[in-house]
Amino acid sequence: TGRERQQNQQQTQGGGLSHFRNATWVAGCVKRARELYTQVMLRACLVMLLALACAAPLWGVRLKLKAADKDFDATNISLLEETVSYRIGRRDHTAKLDDFELESQFIIKRHVTEKTPEAELDLARWAMHRELYRQAGDIARKLVPVPALRDDAEAIVDACHILEADQLLDRAVVLLDAQDVAAARPLLEEVVSRFPATPARVKADVLISTLKNIELELKAAALEEEARKAQADADADERKKRAHIDVWLEGLDVQINENTETKKVADEDCTANQITRGMPKYDNVVKAMEKLQKAIDDNRKILTFRGQTETADRIYERARKLIVECLYSWAFHANRTARYDVAANICARGIRMDPKDRRFLSLKVDIDEVYDPRGG
Repeated sequence: TGRERQQNQQQTQGGGLSHFRNATWVAGCVKRARELYTQVMLRACLVMLLALACAAPLWGVRLKLKAADKDFDATNISLLEETVSYRIGRRDHTAKLDDFELESQFIIKRHVTEKTPEAELDLARWAMHRELYRQAGDIARKLVPVPALRDDAEAIVDACHILEADQLLDRAVVLLDAQDVAAARPLLEEVVSRFPATPARVKADVLISTLKNIELELKAAALEEEARKAQADADADERKKRAHIDVWLEGLDVQINENTETKKVADEDCTANQITRGMPKYDNVVKAMEKLQKAIDDNRKILTFRGQTETADRIYERARKLIVECLYSWAFHANRTARYDVAANICARGIRMDPKDRRFLSLKVDIDEVYDPRGG
């Protein structure tokens, strides 16, 4: 009917409008996505350009100078005779080949060496003569398949195999001498595993078998050192506590030395018949030593640390002997100068102090022959 045709026409017109709107929205999304993608790519390119301009190149090699603390990335490496030219960042530098660490020298030589078998063989010889046995062996091993170089390459491989084993063994021995067993063990095990048919392998087996004993000895030495330090700390603490007592005892020793000199002066005075000047000195020495002995007796309770009692006893005995010597000299010179009453009194004191001293007994006999205290 006419109404149905009119409805169908309206539906068709509405669907076309909807499709047009959807297509417009999709086109807008695509355009926006393209813009975002373009922005991202531009930013990424900018970051890459900045990185290339400011940072070291990713394809540089790591080198280290002997006088430098750190290694660095270098590019544009060239070698003219013994002078190395290289670039760090955007700055060019030059240095002598010997100014670089040995490993870096090898890297430079390898970088500039022509990629021909003959040049590679020369590089292997260069490395072997500088004790870079692993690098030399690796290069020579790749040249073994070359018929013209096989003999020379195999000779280098065999020599480097033995020399590298000896080198690792020497490093392990140095570490063992420094008592670094933990660092030496992996080197010895590497010698055993990588170099089975070398003289170094035999030595490494022997050293590995002794590592346990070495570790025990090192532990024992460490414990002994700890005990020594602990004892030293304890001794230091004890010295601090006993210092004032030790100083006091040392002072007593000094007093005895000084009074011994006084006694010698008194002997000289009396021998020169200066009796009135010499005998008082004997009296002073005896009184000083008796006072010293009393001080020791009064303070024995504070002699609590090691050796102090023995030191005090030694000082006490020195004082006693000095008293005895003073009494004998005093009595002898008193008897010689006819001061019999003084001689008899001092001789009696000496006998009481040391009854076994024959000098006092003999002197008493001489005094008794000429002096009787009861008869005046």
